[in-house]
Amino acid sequence: MEPFHFQQDATVPHFSLTRWEREFPHLIAGMSARDRESVQQTNLWNYAFQVGGMPDQTVQNRKRLTQELGISFSSWTCGSQVHGTVIREVCREGRGRGSYSGDTAFSDTDGLLTREEDVLLTSFYADCVPLLFYSPDSGWIGVAHAGWRGTVGGIGPQMVEEMVIRGANRRQIQVAVAPSIGSCCYEVDKQVVSPLIKVLPNADERVLKPSGPGKWMLDLREANKQLLLQVGLLENRIAVTGLCTSCHPELFHSHRRDQGKTGRMVAFIGKRKG
Repeated sequence: MEPFHFQQDATVPHFSLTRWEREFPHLIAGMSARDRESVQQTNLWNYAFQVGGMPDQTVQNRKRLTQELGISFSSWTCGSQVHGTVIREVCREGRGRGSYSGDTAFSDTDGLLTREEDVLLTSFYADCVPLLFYSPDSGWIGVAHAGWRGTVGGIGPQMVEEMVIRGANRRQIQVAVAPSIGSCCYEVDKQVVSPLIKVLPNADERVLKPSGPGKWMLDLREANKQLLLQVGLLENRIAVTGLCTSCHPELFHSHRRDQGKTGRMVAFIGKRKG
């Protein structure tokens, strides 16, 4: 069953992680989308400052989304992503960093976690894999940006370890793997495959399928799932989407499909005030 559900009647197009939100009503979790009107307009439903060249429009998009989600814009918190594996904890004083300007975001950061309420952790995507984390026993939430470099670097397992050292029960941690480019559209070469098989030496065709001489179709979502299983997460606590960002121009920005001329979605997770 698809864990991410498009909100058909929403003013701002987005997907919600409805299973989590039903089980844990204090949670807000999901990913933004676009609509057919925005296919030819990069800045409409773009959420990242590094593309588009219209920061005021980006702030307006963010404000509209938080209003739709029922959380204050002052809670919006993000990092400056570099396809790395640095994870930072967001304490109360870090709330709101990066909301109005990329200059105030957590620098060189691809993962955020917090136990604070009224903090919306956000991260930006146009094909890479968004990972959302929740530890119901300890209250920690997290978001991680996993392109192929972040995947090989182990940002998903590192987030798990960051939560565990802060008191989370590894066997209780839940992860949602949000929409990203699928193996149907993501062809890679040895530059990607060689480091990947070092961390997943037993990768089978669920992860990699040969597509030609020196070429493979890569399922980054499955790769992240396998890496999370390696560090002790339970398979029934990992929810993986079937939605490919490249296949659905009416719903998603896609860097590969649109040859870099595209906006960014935002994946988000937060806790409402008790």
